[in-house]
Amino acid sequence: MDSPPEGGERQLILRVATKLFSALGYDSTSLEQIADTAGVDMPAINAHFTTKRQLYLDVMEQIRELVASALQPYTDELAATPPEGRGPALHRFLDAYIDMCVAHPEVPALWMHRWLSDASDIVEVEARDAQPMTRYLVASITRLTEPVQADPLHLTYTMIWCVHGFVLSGVLEGQGLRRGVDDAGQLRRFRAHMHQLYGRVLGLPPLSGGA
Repeated sequence: MDSPPEGGERQLILRVATKLFSALGYDSTSLEQIADTAGVDMPAINAHFTTKRQLYLDVMEQIRELVASALQPYTDELAATPPEGRGPALHRFLDAYIDMCVAHPEVPALWMHRWLSDASDIVEVEARDAQPMTRYLVASITRLTEPVQADPLHLTYTMIWCVHGFVLSGVLEGQGLRRGVDDAGQLRRFRAHMHQLYGRVLGLPPLSGGA
């Protein structure tokens, strides 16, 4: 058997599990499938992860760390920026969120499965992996919504729902063809739409030079 890739056997198993959980969902993925796809045997899986549940929790923890590393600088900027600079800071955050989901479609895919009640018996994931950053972002956006009396919680989730939906399914064009992140033109249009949507809701000045 070839030696495991960089990061070792445990990281190989985590990468394969992330791919399968995001494609098939937790409930439809078995440890045997993960072992077979990773090219390891079941004792190797059991040596690193006591149960499928533990493997899933570790996958979701890595996803949380990935999201935090990609977005934390922009949430920090949004929280710390004085009022006159918060509009551009929010636009930068929107771009960062879109870019992160485009680069890592497993993030919206895993959460989409949870929205459809996948792994419904693992109840701690939202509180542990999603709620802390969501709460931080809502608090930052609240400062922007106060003058226009918009709902910061639902404005935050509008971004999440729209970006996840576009990354995973794209849009149907007039001929019934589905276009998404692989279509540079549609991605550019979606990005501009999100900037326009948030700019109008929050009364922000237009982006200089366009989105």
